[in-house]
Amino acid sequence: MIPDNFTDAFAQVKNLVRRFNANEKDYLSAEYQEANVRQEFLDKFFVALGWDVYHERQTNPYQREVRIEKSIQVEGRGKRADYAFFVAPNFQQTRFIAEAKKPIHNLENADFCFQALRYGWNSNTPLAILTDFDRLFILDSRYKPSIETAISRIHKRFRYTDFADEEKFREIYYLFSREAVFGDSIEKYVADFLKGAKKKGKQIVSTQVQPVDEVFLKELDEQREKLAKSFKNRNANLDGEELTEITQRTLDRLVFIRFLEDKLVEANELINNFGAGKNSAWQDFTNESVRLNKIYNGIIFKPHSILDNPNFAPDERAFEETRDWISARNSAYDFNTIPIHILGSIYERFLGKTIVATDKRARIEEKPEVRKAGGVYYTPEYIVRYIVEKTIGKLIENKKPEEIAEMRFADIACGSGSFLLGVFDFLITYHVKYFSENKTRRDKALKEGIARENADGVLQLTIPFKKEILLNNIYGVDLDAQAVEVAQLSLYLKLLEEETTSTAQLLTGLREQLLPSLDKNIVFGNSLIDDKRMLFDFEQLKSIKPLNFEMTFPEVFRKGGFDAIVGNPPYVRQELFSEKKWYFQKEYKTYHGVADLYVYFFERYINLLKTGGEFGIIVANKWLRANYGEPLRKWLKKFEILEITDFGDLPVFQGATTYPCIVVVRKNESDENFSAAEIESLEFAQKSLSDVVDETKFEVNKNFLADNGWSLTDETVQNLLNKLREKGVPLGEYVDGKIYRGVLTGLNEAFVIDAETKDKLIAEDAKSAELIKPFLAGRDIKRYEKPNAEKFLILMPKGWTNKQMKSSNVKNAFDFLSKEFPAIAKHLLPFKKQAEKRYDKGEFWWELRACDYYDEFEKPKIIVPAIVKNASYAFDTNQNYSNDKTTIIQTSDLYFLGLISSKVVDFFMHSIASTKQGGYYEYKPMYLVQLPIRTIDFDNPKEKEAHDRVVKLAANMLEAKRKLAAEKTDTNKRIYQRLCDSLDAQIDETVYNLYDLNAAEIEIVEGKA
Repeated sequence: MIPDNFTDAFAQVKNLVRRFNANEKDYLSAEYQEANVRQEFLDKFFVALGWDVYHERQTNPYQREVRIEKSIQVEGRGKRADYAFFVAPNFQQTRFIAEAKKPIHNLENADFCFQALRYGWNSNTPLAILTDFDRLFILDSRYKPSIETAISRIHKRFRYTDFADEEKFREIYYLFSREAVFGDSIEKYVADFLKGAKKKGKQIVSTQVQPVDEVFLKELDEQREKLAKSFKNRNANLDGEELTEITQRTLDRLVFIRFLEDKLVEANELINNFGAGKNSAWQDFTNESVRLNKIYNGIIFKPHSILDNPNFAPDERAFEETRDWISARNSAYDFNTIPIHILGSIYERFLGKTIVATDKRARIEEKPEVRKAGGVYYTPEYIVRYIVEKTIGKLIENKKPEEIAEMRFADIACGSGSFLLGVFDFLITYHVKYFSENKTRRDKALKEGIARENADGVLQLTIPFKKEILLNNIYGVDLDAQAVEVAQLSLYLKLLEEETTSTAQLLTGLREQLLPSLDKNIVFGNSLIDDKRMLFDFEQLKSIKPLNFEMTFPEVFRKGGFDAIVGNPPYVRQELFSEKKWYFQKEYKTYHGVADLYVYFFERYINLLKTGGEFGIIVANKWLRANYGEPLRKWLKKFEILEITDFGDLPVFQGATTYPCIVVVRKNESDENFSAAEIESLEFAQKSLSDVVDETKFEVNKNFLADNGWSLTDETVQNLLNKLREKGVPLGEYVDGKIYRGVLTGLNEAFVIDAETKDKLIAEDAKSAELIKPFLAGRDIKRYEKPNAEKFLILMPKGWTNKQMKSSNVKNAFDFLSKEFPAIAKHLLPFKKQAEKRYDKGEFWWELRACDYYDEFEKPKIIVPAIVKNASYAFDTNQNYSNDKTTIIQTSDLYFLGLISSKVVDFFMHSIASTKQGGYYEYKPMYLVQLPIRTIDFDNPKEKEAHDRVVKLAANMLEAKRKLAAEKTDTNKRIYQRLCDSLDAQIDETVYNLYDLNAAEIEIVEGKA
């Protein structure tokens, strides 16, 4: 019986303690085996902690809370931890593991600790348990394990008698019970432990934690660089492309062999023995590759014209070092335990770099598109699962296997294959459930060799049937040939995930290759550029890699196209591909001159789907509001949008500043409303993303979506936004175009100076003051406050227009300055060479705009910082200039200042502006120009009175802010702050009346609805 609470759990465990104590001598004898202690004590101990050890609550083999490993040993090698614990909804991520031993052993043993730590670390779990029931150790598994440090990783020790101590058992229960783990007890415990260690002054900081993916990626990078350099040293004729391919193929083979070893698919350890006999390590490696190719097929061991050429000269020493690194002997890595999607995330980042070769050397560099994007960001597994369920899951619901066999699913920017892996996993799970839930189906599947039962009686699909799924259902494309190789590798690993030595030998005994060729399913090429209507020269072919989908996948397009496409298309600014811009402009209705490439994938998905097919993707949410998204919004609106889930400013991609949304669309024309959700936190507790979306979703009326930006809100809010639009005119129209971006400086370190440098230049040449202007950054702009410049900008003189600056080279400019402004010329002289280099490259080296807009910057204006949480408009009459992180609105209208600073107009801004992490919004011209400004009929006394009231309140606010900034005492500061708050409230009240808002609408604006 599984207990419901601590009291029942404690009673059950005390019974186990009494039983063990009564027969302790027998339980500590050599005859008492590990299997006995697991069955009689450990299983029941974990049941007492609330875990469904015997699968009474959940029979689905893919959704079990506890996975218990049978004791399988081949040449002394075990498969995985004895117990792995999971919580719904994510059965892909182990929460903690427990390794069992027979009680006679000395548990505080480096080998035992290392084994448990290895399982825990590779499972990506922070804590692991090592126990023989007589003792129980909690181990800290956040660090790369080693034999030398294994015992020191024991965090806490318990004897079985401690289990009968209520306080000590309470510590175990509220850390490892099902109830506790569902409440993230382990993560909270580890966080508190780190905090406590810092308070005590211990040298433990988060950067020391060594997640398996980070460590393996770092070491894989190191091995790639070492092998590439050694290959280049011995084979000088190899270019970067060739080096990239053969280095990755070498590492892929070694990783795949280790996977086969750790899965026990290969009965013998292979890598350890490379070079142990008469052959060199490299000869053994290539010979083994020939043997494995006959068994496994696929791209990994396929003969390579360079790598497997007898004339290829490897560096034996370098290869032996790589062999020793990946070898299973005392390795920290366990490829049977590392989740395959984690391996995919490692490879996705690994593929972000390439090998560049010169005549004599090789070096590793980030790919240009990766460098511009700030890195590679792997799609989290829970996002992949959600998108696959929402698209493919819905499409195959209640379908028979023979019906599913006719369906085609793709990712046309597949990278290392995370979505393809998610699709394959989902299809396997679906088929197992389909056969398992009906005895007739089950018996038929077993008889026809579609499925088999494992040692626990759990139904599993056979390799031949999983191969059919791969070949029938799954297709992928990527621009990067190395990514395609890794995607195939990931799918092969998934195919073999449940296999053993015996099942593999059964198939090879039948002379059947274990792995199918995926060369016709997963291919490299440019998914956006088709060569069927375009002719490219040979050099363009190599760089552009156009792909004709109809010719590449003829079976798919004979039936009308793909049934579903899923994925995470690349977020790459179009400027990186200027040579392809002409093609996008000619071929895509969604074209915009500065669009991100992902925009065109929307259109491509629709074109490649059959009618009624669906695509589900995660993309940057900027297309919803940015100018470059307008053609996409207009085009997409005519199709059947099923769902848009916006993550706002949440950091879905670790380390990225790209904020995404999930979009699901069906290829049908439709005017119907669609479902939307705004996710406010990534802490889902024990809910799935699907649960959170279902709880928060609302309906969006397509008719309310404006082409200049989509606000994902329910009908009530949309009605309010429409009302605000109707009551006002767009800000861009109200100010008659007098809205400008701030100054973008070229050689910032030369032209932006501090006060000391300014004073020095003016002292040397008083005329310099003509060209030196107070200069504000976005962070200097505060709500209603008088701006105070700490930096200054050197400008070219009035009269030097953009045209003159562009046509005038650096020498002419310096000649002019030397004559007219010698002090400034002297200051800029050290930067002259740098300026000349920029000029020669066609880059801008000085501010070209400001000299054309002296008048605008020097007139009264409102300055808007680009990224803030709330309206922070400053009124400036001191002729300040400001940088490109600001916007200038040329006006002296205090009514306008009060209006745009109000809650009403700011509410509108938040509904249309792009978000940034931390609750920030982009207050940029593209959004500012849309703000609805209430115009005044001055012949209407009521409206004129409201106008004059806003003007007076805004003037009072400016004065109150000035006095607040000047005050020294806290008491007086509080007095003026209260006045500011009161003035704000009065402005809001007046503006509510101007826009004719009722009480319910005011509650929406104030976030109370």
